[in-house]
Amino acid sequence: MRRCRWEFLAGSKLHGRSFFGALCGKKYNVIRGDGVEYCFVPPQVRSSMEHVQTFFVNIESPTWLLHVSLLLVAVFFRFSRLISVRNLDLILLLLLSIAAVRAADAGKSDVDVAAVSDTASESEDPEAASVEASESRATELAETELAEPEQAEPGARWASLIAVGISILFVLRLTFDEALTRRPRLEQNLNQAGLTFLFLPAFSILMAGVFLKEPPGRNLEVVKSGAALLDRQETTPPGADGKQVTPPPTETLFAAAATKVTELSGRTAIEGWIARVLVVLAHTALILGLLYIGRKHFCSTQLGVSMSCLYLLLPCTAYNAHELSHVVPGACLTWAFAMYRKPAVAGVLLGLACGTLFFAVFLLPLWAVFYGKKGSLKFGSSLLGVAAVVLITFALTSENADSFVSKLVMTANWTAYRLFNAAEPLPDNAIGHVFLRITLAAFFFVMLVAMTVIPRKRNLENLLANSTALIVVAQLWYPDDVGAYILWYLPLLLLVMFRPRLDRFVPPEPPASQASARRPDGKATQPAGSLSRVTLYN
Repeated sequence: MRRCRWEFLAGSKLHGRSFFGALCGKKYNVIRGDGVEYCFVPPQVRSSMEHVQTFFVNIESPTWLLHVSLLLVAVFFRFSRLISVRNLDLILLLLLSIAAVRAADAGKSDVDVAAVSDTASESEDPEAASVEASESRATELAETELAEPEQAEPGARWASLIAVGISILFVLRLTFDEALTRRPRLEQNLNQAGLTFLFLPAFSILMAGVFLKEPPGRNLEVVKSGAALLDRQETTPPGADGKQVTPPPTETLFAAAATKVTELSGRTAIEGWIARVLVVLAHTALILGLLYIGRKHFCSTQLGVSMSCLYLLLPCTAYNAHELSHVVPGACLTWAFAMYRKPAVAGVLLGLACGTLFFAVFLLPLWAVFYGKKGSLKFGSSLLGVAAVVLITFALTSENADSFVSKLVMTANWTAYRLFNAAEPLPDNAIGHVFLRITLAAFFFVMLVAMTVIPRKRNLENLLANSTALIVVAQLWYPDDVGAYILWYLPLLLLVMFRPRLDRFVPPEPPASQASARRPDGKATQPAGSLSRVTLYN
């Protein structure tokens, strides 16, 4: 009988026999030696195996992707109005989500050595003792067999190209969103009761999957950093390349708060539990933000539930549901738009987003122009307050001045924005060439200057579309995974897709021409943005 070790030679283990089915469906090198079969898979697949399973469902499986796509089309596609912007947005979003998942699963990577083992059969097989002795033999075979790395799979390259291409289409669509003045109310194919029923199990299953999986190492490092903040100790965990990395300050503050709560409850040594709870709380905050905007700004609870359902059911959400760094920025930005009428609160939320996502810094000029002179003072003051808290956090976890400065530099991740590196494909990505990054970076800064300098109508719909477009372009030249961080802007994109007319939703300090407007009888007009006289759908 053929025996297989399901254990990585590097030490990380696969959990469950169901992973073997995923491996058998791929063309990976298999080496047999001393009665043991070793499977050599790319490191990207090895890392993705930590989170691609949700209740024994392979998330990147074409069958599962097809079923989810059909469900979303059945619920959200308007068959009575085939040619509509809503249908176009839905199809593009589905294609983008599927392409991103397929690219992340089968992207180009240097081939690494992995061996698979069945721990249950080891305890029952009398020949299990010979398995460990064969590992050295498998390593020798691997060095011979894998002397020349495999070329990138065509599917991975095409998936990456499709993801970037659709992202560029979304940028164009968001740039001209202001011209789409017709916003008819398009109901979903499922009523509010049905959407609520669909929302509850979708949220429960996704969050249960977060608790059932092992938390990523990055989330655990954030929890350790939060505990070190409470103890005023320095901790700078090593990154994957051996260099020192600093967890984002916003995530560290949240982790410190969660750690303190668990300490007060008398529990200790539960870093994995805290990491899972932080992810669940981030998703919950994001969902509550969508529901709040749907009810408060869109005047429709059904739209809030619809956006939440679509967010939970998209494949890209399930694939990265356990990644804290993917979810926290979107949650902060969502609530920043929910609280746009309060510049101080919006400034705090954007400051927290900047503490997690460096690209959020580029949104600050756009929001400052939106608020004008008076509103931008409150907005800037709250940003300075958040910056002061971040500096205090670094000061409490630094041994000396050199460590303090080092953390400031590493937190901004300046090395990630060196565009003039060697002209090679970036790690784990088939199309991340330098020329593409430079072109997109130049286009990004041109967009930023144009949106900030050129006079535009100061209303919520322009602010929402422009902010989303900037984040979409920004993550396209992010070197770690071009076009893979969809959750950064997914909630904002959903708001753009489902929003009604928001041209009357202006900042709390309206322009002078609007503030001085009066009716013929001499009485002041009703403040802009008031829902009683706003036609949201036309």
